[in-house]
Amino acid sequence: MSSAVLRYSRQTLWADYIRAGAGALLCGLPLLFLEVNRWIGILLSAACLLFLLFLVRTILRQMTRYVLGPDTFAADGPAGSLVEWGRLDRLILSYYSTKRDRTGGWMQLVVRSAGARPVKVDSSLDGFYDIVERAAHAAEARKLELTRATRINLRSMGIAVAGQEEVE
Repeated sequence: MSSAVLRYSRQTLWADYIRAGAGALLCGLPLLFLEVNRWIGILLSAACLLFLLFLVRTILRQMTRYVLGPDTFAADGPAGSLVEWGRLDRLILSYYSTKRDRTGGWMQLVVRSAGARPVKVDSSLDGFYDIVERAAHAAEARKLELTRATRINLRSMGIAVAGQEEVE
């Protein structure tokens, strides 16, 4: 197996830039040009700060490339880290729903090997399925105990690991 270089798609990044910019402008402009009540000003400032943090996160995502190799998974960027599959000690696959009927949403994968910072990626990353599949096989080989939610989410992606038979 050779290494694959993965990145977030331009479409995803631009959508996030638009959301962050629009939110920061809508919250920040009233603070600059209008006299607002102190409590409303605090709320607008907090919201503006959150949108600016989202903008920073988007910039970091654009600057980071992910390298999926046979023995490692690396986030190569300003907040980079390296996961060695043979030393994997954490695998969490979460699903965040955007609709009550759970038909919309995204998944987030958190993986970490002993002594390293965790790497977090979400399902908008190109090659997300391949990363999750590789992480699941590494967790199975290491006999890593997975949470019930992680096992359910793996099954929903069609990825089989030992212990799923007990999940309803």
